[in-house]
Amino acid sequence: MLDTLLTLIMRPLVKMQMDGKVPFAKACGVRLSSMGDGVARCEMAQKPELLDDTGKLADGALFTLAETCSGAAMAGGFASVILGVRPVAAQVEFEVLQPALGLINAQAKVAQAISPLKKTLRTTGKINFPVEVEVSDASGHTVARMHVTWNLKKN
Repeated sequence: MLDTLLTLIMRPLVKMQMDGKVPFAKACGVRLSSMGDGVARCEMAQKPELLDDTGKLADGALFTLAETCSGAAMAGGFASVILGVRPVAAQVEFEVLQPALGLINAQAKVAQAISPLKKTLRTTGKINFPVEVEVSDASGHTVARMHVTWNLKKN
């Protein structure tokens, strides 16, 4: 009950804090469009300064979008305890599948149920869990994928 109440209070605050506040993500134009219980959606518009020498969105910009979205999914799932933990993206696997153009969208999801993870965090003081991210272009084609192992440790 208390966890649900804290989540309802904290998730909008966490979303507001994350959206446009991470300097490099902000420079890339990453926008957090939604955040839920272990899920998030972000978007990034094509800008000239994000293009590589072939005129496509640079892989680094796609990485920034995906990593930001993974952090939003993590923070959305753990909003009730986020102020009492130190989150670290401990391992990242990133794969670019094809060139990207236009408005780019990322969808991230914590790959495990949040409630058991919170229970483990309470009892052991730390957890590791995966977040999966899929990045698609304006036509809906998947252009990149990311797998992030997040580590949360109580302060």
